[in-house]
Amino acid sequence: MTDEITGRLAGIHGLGVISRQSAIQYKNKEKSAPQIAQELNVDYILEGSIQRERPSDPNSRVRIRSQLIKASDDTHLWADTYENHMSEVFRLHSDVAERVAQALDITLLEQERQELQTRPTQDIEAYECYLRGKEYHYGDGVIHKYDYRIAIQMYEKAVELDPTFALAYAQLSRAHVFMYWTHYDRSEERLAMAKQAVDKALQLNPNLAEVRAALGQYYYHGILDYDRALEQLAIALKSQPNSSDILSWIGYVQRRQGNFEQALANIKKASELDPLRAFGLGETYALLRMYPQAKESLDRTLRLHPDDTGGYNNKAWVYVRWQGSTEKARAVLAEALQNIRSEESPPIVDSLVTLDVFDGNYQEALDRLSLTSEDTDGQHKFIPMALRCAQIYGYMNKKESAKKYYDESRSILESKIQQRPEDARFHSSLGIAYAGLGRKEAALREGKLGVELLPITKDAWRGLYRVEDLARIYVMVGEFDAAIDQLEFLLSRPGGMSIPLLRLDPAWDPLDAHPRFQKLIESDK
Repeated sequence: MTDEITGRLAGIHGLGVISRQSAIQYKNKEKSAPQIAQELNVDYILEGSIQRERPSDPNSRVRIRSQLIKASDDTHLWADTYENHMSEVFRLHSDVAERVAQALDITLLEQERQELQTRPTQDIEAYECYLRGKEYHYGDGVIHKYDYRIAIQMYEKAVELDPTFALAYAQLSRAHVFMYWTHYDRSEERLAMAKQAVDKALQLNPNLAEVRAALGQYYYHGILDYDRALEQLAIALKSQPNSSDILSWIGYVQRRQGNFEQALANIKKASELDPLRAFGLGETYALLRMYPQAKESLDRTLRLHPDDTGGYNNKAWVYVRWQGSTEKARAVLAEALQNIRSEESPPIVDSLVTLDVFDGNYQEALDRLSLTSEDTDGQHKFIPMALRCAQIYGYMNKKESAKKYYDESRSILESKIQQRPEDARFHSSLGIAYAGLGRKEAALREGKLGVELLPITKDAWRGLYRVEDLARIYVMVGEFDAAIDQLEFLLSRPGGMSIPLLRLDPAWDPLDAHPRFQKLIESDK
């Protein structure tokens, strides 16, 4: 319900609305309106409660109590109660939104007034399935495969009950796309289901901002067609100019295109509307090597969402890339383990293993890896656990153990490539495995193929990971000048590479005696 009222308010010109994901952090917290306003940078707070006479009965009555508070002095501009049958819940949403606009002296445009009166579906049961789907889809902001599968089931039930429910089809497409994008299911069937759902939504109502946004997200997350993604997101933004979701997606697409300054502006605006978007803002600052600003943004995220695993992980890596401080990074991750809900967080464990390696604590790194059986599998890289073990044994100069694990990695990665030969991540990692086995030509072939399959012209962020992997391969096979060429390239543009990181990572130790490398790592002094 909160999402739906927020969505209607977000469509009113001149009104910036904080997202539900940020606002929900204050539920059941004893903070005054001025405190909340200061943290969220808002002038007014709309609060209220929703009661249903019989929650399981779609014909029961629903009551919305709401009040608008002027945050600066905690005064109430108005308070009212709206009551009707559940079948008229959309009228209740509209009544609240219109009352807010009236209280803030905003004259609604005729198109806005018409949009406020729209009913997304005539079927209340379908609408409830849609709302339940959104609850699982977004939940507490943490992505879980299980929750996404339930969300998809709810959306599918909604469109089964009402085949004309365009909003539900749009959300169904987004859930499918996210399953694909987050590597929970990278099958062509999953992508086809996403396209089928968004095409149906577009057929039913091409004027809905949510439908255009879903199509933009399909082009962005599904097939990496960034120009067409921006076209659709721009159409959606005209209808919802203050949507933090749409603004942030535009920024993320621009980031992939390499337009980091434009991306920063849009993500910054999105984070003003939705402070939890400061996570994406901090990430973007870090890519631009604006580390103090990155830390400040991530601190803001963690104040509002103290169990955000990604926020802690990104902050830890800011310290590593900025100051080369594994000590500060460890302190951040220790705080994360105290605050996050999951007893074992793979991203945190992954970072701790890497910090162990940077500190030369190789046995500790292996011991920590032994506690998890998970490979590193994300948008940017796929690293079998065996490959990490092989690299660590290599740093320890335990050649036989390293060879054993490199060969195990080779077998895993060759099998992966047979299934998905277009996945650049597999080729890059296979190149490292071949290099560890002394197969120089095969290693260089796979490393270069990883770069060709995902060049920076196609993805200015993820493509850099393939370049870094190629640099590692060059080092491992003794092509030091070629490796330094790649490192100089990585440092010449926004990305995750930094001079302090070069000094910490033992992968680059063989370059220490090379004059060009010495000049490179001294260049920031």
